[in-house]
Amino acid sequence: MWATKRPASPTASGPAKRLVIRGLAAPPALPATYKADTLARLRAAVHAIQQSRPTPQGLEQLYRDCESLCLHRFAGDVYAMLQTELQAYARQQLQAIDGEADGAVLGRTQRFWEGYTQQLAMIRCVFLYLDRTYALQTPNVASLWAMGLAVVRHHLLADDLRARLVRLFVCEANRERSGEAPDCAALASISAMFVDLGLYAQHFLPSALGAARDYYQKESQRLVGSLAPLHVPGAGAPAGAVARPAPGSMDVPAYLAHVRRRLDEETQHAARYLKPDSKSTLLATVRAELVERHAEKLLASSFEAMVDDNMVADLAAMYALFLPVGKVDLLQQSWAACIRKTGLRMMQAPDLDAVLVTGLLSLKRKLDTILRDAFQANARLASALREAFEAFLNTRRSKPAQLLARHADQCLRMGNRLSVADDADDVLGRLIELFRFIQAKDLFEGYYRRDLAKRLLHSKSASIDTERLMVQKLKAECGAGYTNHIEGMLRDMDAADDLADATAQAQRELGAADIGFHANVLTMAYWPTYEPLNLVLPREAEQAQASFERAYAQKRHGRNLVWQHSLGTCMLKVAFDEGPKELQLSHVQGAVLLLFADQDELSYAQIQQSTGLEGAELQRALQSLACGKFRVLAKEPRGRDVAETDVFAFNAAFKCPQARVKISQIAAAKEAEKAEKEVEEN
Repeated sequence: MWATKRPASPTASGPAKRLVIRGLAAPPALPATYKADTLARLRAAVHAIQQSRPTPQGLEQLYRDCESLCLHRFAGDVYAMLQTELQAYARQQLQAIDGEADGAVLGRTQRFWEGYTQQLAMIRCVFLYLDRTYALQTPNVASLWAMGLAVVRHHLLADDLRARLVRLFVCEANRERSGEAPDCAALASISAMFVDLGLYAQHFLPSALGAARDYYQKESQRLVGSLAPLHVPGAGAPAGAVARPAPGSMDVPAYLAHVRRRLDEETQHAARYLKPDSKSTLLATVRAELVERHAEKLLASSFEAMVDDNMVADLAAMYALFLPVGKVDLLQQSWAACIRKTGLRMMQAPDLDAVLVTGLLSLKRKLDTILRDAFQANARLASALREAFEAFLNTRRSKPAQLLARHADQCLRMGNRLSVADDADDVLGRLIELFRFIQAKDLFEGYYRRDLAKRLLHSKSASIDTERLMVQKLKAECGAGYTNHIEGMLRDMDAADDLADATAQAQRELGAADIGFHANVLTMAYWPTYEPLNLVLPREAEQAQASFERAYAQKRHGRNLVWQHSLGTCMLKVAFDEGPKELQLSHVQGAVLLLFADQDELSYAQIQQSTGLEGAELQRALQSLACGKFRVLAKEPRGRDVAETDVFAFNAAFKCPQARVKISQIAAAKEAEKAEKEVEEN
């Protein structure tokens, strides 16, 4: 130590004075009891903080005492004193906690830990200089906070209290799962203590997850073992008619709702008591026990009934639970099996053929809704739907193609709801969805062309635009080669109006009588094959036909016409006693009825000689005119069958409230079967 004396300021008149520095006679020394007294004051302050009492000295004075000891190189002694005091306090408190009954341990530990961390924070403030100098600069010396936590961690690892705390935490968590109200604050504090002490991952989390696994394993075994299966409703039962279990029991939808509720509860449990990164592990454990372990039983119990009853919300819940546990493959298998079973049940009921396509369309729409809304359009489940649909749909060979073509004909006919353009694209699109699944697409094309020919030739098509829309969809699905014949038929009909105007003008120039004759010229390569019918036409019709041939020859050189009278229709105005009627007939029926314009009564043989018809064709025509609903001819003897010995007469007493009457031709018993055979052969 050195002392200095400042010289007096020089004056203008006197000489300058020198500055003299002399050393102290002896350096100053600390009092002999300074270290012990200061450590005692600091120790007393630590005891006061631990006992929640005011410190004897102010915090600032205590801070300066700690600083002074550190500056005089007593920092190690201060650190050792503080560590000893914390160890003694932690040992005393933890031993006292361990001596408590189980019911008081968690609450006592919560209070200890919350108080200890607050005390440790206050102690660190007093010894902050020590923490920022000695602890920070000395190797292998922990900070005061870390040292305080290490003291508690050491005692927990050395004693049985750690295992006891974990066991009690698990018991309280299970009580909460059972619906009881635990001490949530104590549980959260215990979990936070294990996290702060670095014991969470190794000593706390495995036990918490194991307890959840054991709890839900027992619960799932109890619930799944007593599941009440859903019962599929019988035929004709309305949607929602699945039988639900009796009160007090649980079915699969209720179990799925229970699982979702448990997952929500465990999400809240994890948020309150566990680290954020432990939530996914806990939920995975719960799903494994409640869902993954019992996936097959859940599917076998009620999946088919849930699909049949269109339980979209419950199926969505099942999918959402199966997806995280990797059980979509089992769901896919059950989904495909259910579709095949339902489809085969429909396909193996020939008496339901009339409504089969309608049923298949409804089934497909329902399955698409389930796939979209419940299964989130999962690609694997969508593929399973397509494969299963194709598998059962083609079990009856050509029948699906025939029925689908018939349904398309019903949709495209006049008077159907497809006459509204807004519905056409949707309805035809659903037809094409079924069309994709059938393997006999060539047979469908044959049946479709046969029905299209009837619609076009008899003017029964609802809309030519709708017909073209269907052709476009078929073309987009199978290519231009598939629809070549169909498009050719439509082109023939487009050309028919232009050709009719030209030939009508030519007929007038040739002087033919105007009987309303109209003919469609069909390209044989495009249209179905028809057997020519040998029919002797009435004189007026024969003249009109001949004049049309001459007029057509002038427009189209080198082309031969083959008349198909079996496809033709005519309208006759007939005078009955009740009044005139317009009869819509086939060519054969018209030719037979016109014979009675000159004679009131004819025998079967006379009619056959005049028309040139074969026996079966003539018998069907006479049966429709004399034995059907509209009997414009009278037959002797009466009966429903026509014999070669029968005699026919014009029924002038025929009565009908309608001014226009359509008399349908009676089809041959084997005509439909023959037509189907021709389609398959072609």
